[in-house]
Amino acid sequence: MHSWDTAFKTGSENDYSVCTIWGCADNGYYLLWLWRGRVEFPALKKQMISLAEHWPPTRIVVEDKASGQSLIQELTYRTALPIIPVRVDTDKLARAQAVTALVEAGKVFLPQNAPWLSGYVDELAAFPTGTYDDSVDSTTQALNYIRHQPVHYTEIFKVLL
Repeated sequence: MHSWDTAFKTGSENDYSVCTIWGCADNGYYLLWLWRGRVEFPALKKQMISLAEHWPPTRIVVEDKASGQSLIQELTYRTALPIIPVRVDTDKLARAQAVTALVEAGKVFLPQNAPWLSGYVDELAAFPTGTYDDSVDSTTQALNYIRHQPVHYTEIFKVLL
């Protein structure tokens, strides 16, 4: 499953767009890959399609607000990608608190040697007072979505971490 938190501007003062890619297994949830960048709409759409080709998703959850709405409409209309709009109904802190128990219970696994791991962990550790929270948003969106959905065995990954 892919989880997207999107933004459309490229300036250094703007938020990042982030995609976290997750696998589910009977023992928990595996973060397989992370993409983070500041790109405009055409490049963001191209990146979403590229990641879907490299990491074929069963679902692509996209926050259904602002920049995500355009991507949802465009990709639903023009591709066969399994786009699922996700409406936000609570604040960022409440969404993070809702999945904290999964992390504390040892149900969330990270790849030990990923080149982006250090920055990812630093951002999560600095939340909610850090400069950026885009990886946090993508992660909490994914985990909140997954924990409310039944695990389908077609989504179980055997991952060597």
